[in-house]
Amino acid sequence: MKKIIVFFILILGFQFMKAQSFQKTGKYKTVTEIKENGSEQPTCIVNLIRLGGISENVFTFTLNDIELFEDIFITTLENPGLEGISEVIKMEVEYLACCAQVESHYFMVTDKNKLVPLPQLTNIYCENSDTDSQYTFPNQEYGIEGNILETETLYKDTAEIKYVNLKQSLTWNDNKVNTPKNTAITSY
Repeated sequence: MKKIIVFFILILGFQFMKAQSFQKTGKYKTVTEIKENGSEQPTCIVNLIRLGGISENVFTFTLNDIELFEDIFITTLENPGLEGISEVIKMEVEYLACCAQVESHYFMVTDKNKLVPLPQLTNIYCENSDTDSQYTFPNQEYGIEGNILETETLYKDTAEIKYVNLKQSLTWNDNKVNTPKNTAITSY
């Protein structure tokens, strides 16, 4: 069962990366720290580190379940098409049980090297899963100028995109993320 789930995630991940243009990167890494807290399960702190020159901690979080934790994947999107944003970092934290749960953290990097986090997205992949949620940026397929789209992609049995639903649209104006009210758009 675990092999089927991992295979399915690899298929979706390949298709997702192809559609999203996020690429593996060596500019960032994660460093974990286990802290004994007197309870049965220790706390695991994860730091996202920017490499190069002087290494810098850019984000810290605690793993939800250290026993189910599997891996962390870091990819970046260069030139996402938003004014003042040089790249987007996507950090995916994977937990495995009977299904896989992947928490996606997105950070937009400003031209001044400051991070602007987007709300976390969570996907659950089971044996028959055929959808996932992600952010789509203006310079990507299905992107809209000046907008960050939270989209849900439905896949065919062949792992090809069947259609993409718009769940929410965020705008990037005056160096801040805004959540305007709009209606959903579906692309086939």
